[in-house]
Amino acid sequence: MAWLRFLLILVLVGSVLGQLLIPLIAADEGRRAPEVSHLVVPYSVAGILAVACLQAAVACIWALLGMVESGRIYTRRALRWVEAIAWCGGLAAAICAATGAHLVAWEGIGGPGVVLGGVAAVVAGGAFVLLMIVMRGLLAVAISDRAELAEVI
Repeated sequence: MAWLRFLLILVLVGSVLGQLLIPLIAADEGRRAPEVSHLVVPYSVAGILAVACLQAAVACIWALLGMVESGRIYTRRALRWVEAIAWCGGLAAAICAATGAHLVAWEGIGGPGVVLGGVAAVVAGGAFVLLMIVMRGLLAVAISDRAELAEVI
């Protein structure tokens, strides 16, 4: 399990670096294309929030990993962590899709690549949320079965 924690730390460090780079890259794009300079701050905030959703999901995974290590994964508390992961994924996908929709519909910039990126965000985010809902259901059944088995024993 130590290698999983190491990977989670790498993801967190990488995401923090990404959050630091988002405003820098956005500002550079604003200088290159002055017609979109008014979007630098709101889109930077959207990008930082989307990455924060990833960080929150990693924190939930860290908590679930601790529950697995201590043998407490089959509790109702674990269900809340899985729900939180699903919410994080859905929110990140919504932020990405809303940003793309704003860029194309209100700003009139982008084109097919932005539309496809928005659709990809919705599809990938939706698939991830559905996967988490299934995982939550499986965990709920396992909790119920474990409680029933404990009564029998």
